[in-house]
Amino acid sequence: MAREKIDKSYSFYPVEILKGSVDDGEIDAFINTTERLMLKKNSGDVVVLRLESGKAGWLYTTYADAVYQEFIRAIIEQSLSWDEFRGDRKRIDFFATYLSHRNRLIREQAYLEVGRAPYASIKQIAGTVPRRQIRAFLEELQFIEWHSLYILLLGQSRHPDDMAYIRQKIETAAAYALNKNLSAWVTAFIETNPETGLEEIEDLFFSNKHRTPNKGELEEIWMGLSVLGSEGGSLTAPEIFERRQRIVQSYGTLLDNHPLMAGSVARDLTIWQLRALVERLTEIKENEPALEPDARMAVTYYLSISQKF
Repeated sequence: MAREKIDKSYSFYPVEILKGSVDDGEIDAFINTTERLMLKKNSGDVVVLRLESGKAGWLYTTYADAVYQEFIRAIIEQSLSWDEFRGDRKRIDFFATYLSHRNRLIREQAYLEVGRAPYASIKQIAGTVPRRQIRAFLEELQFIEWHSLYILLLGQSRHPDDMAYIRQKIETAAAYALNKNLSAWVTAFIETNPETGLEEIEDLFFSNKHRTPNKGELEEIWMGLSVLGSEGGSLTAPEIFERRQRIVQSYGTLLDNHPLMAGSVARDLTIWQLRALVERLTEIKENEPALEPDARMAVTYYLSISQKF
């Protein structure tokens, strides 16, 4: 953590060394005019600079007021245990506690960390963010690119209003062919409707004779189903197998109406090591000239090893 020298532009002195060491010489680094003015106005603020191995010169990382400085110190302090115990879950739990923080930059950093976590881990920290905050965030359309994590968190709610909200989003997406964050909405919908959700998704998107979904829409729905079939979380092995078998049935309906999705289906069956839909995939491979090369390769590979499963 450093501040700029009063008498020399773009020359900094260390306020606090977070990791490693700093020579007695000057720290030269470039930061933009906005940060320089903010530093001059706020005596307690700093910029965070880093020196990367094999690279020349100091690099600007971020601007930090007092609150953000505490956040950075906490990350440095905790990171040792993440490395020592390979604690991905510890890391996720740590950042999840900051998803509701009043500081926008801290909330954004927490989102970036938790948002890339496996779905099983996201399910386990679902109670970290209050449902009212989730709903409020999902109404902010300027952050729509960030909505998927909060949709998945909302999918763990059993509040009737949240369940109705998720259903309305799915029905609207089907009615107007909306693709944005559809994979997350599909996952949340099936989670909140465990008995009927898959069948309803089939009826709405895979076998509805009154609509023709586009490829992007089908890929989004497939991703939602793939996540559910791949991430066990708290499910037992028999429960995971039962869920996968039901998803495979939906994949059969998908292939009956949209055979060009064969590559995606084959990839999941390979990962799950399930022997299923072999005859249908063989037929598509042999009789579907529009199948893309990478999809054809995935189908061919699956068919070549499916007898082992």
